[in-house]
Amino acid sequence: MEIIFKLAGIGLITSIVNQILKYCGKEEIASITTLAGLVVSLLMVINLVQELFDTVKTLFIF
Repeated sequence: MEIIFKLAGIGLITSIVNQILKYCGKEEIASITTLAGLVVSLLMVINLVQELFDTVKTLFIF
């Protein structure tokens, strides 16, 4: 449940920074910021999937 709040926080912060940068006329930096937020979120999810696979692997090893 904690990961959901972390991902929501990253999304919220990324969207706020994106809107501020677009308002200031820095569309390129806004796109890079959005991409960075996406990469951080994906890395968090990949880490969770890796932990899931490790748990499943240890469960079925005799």
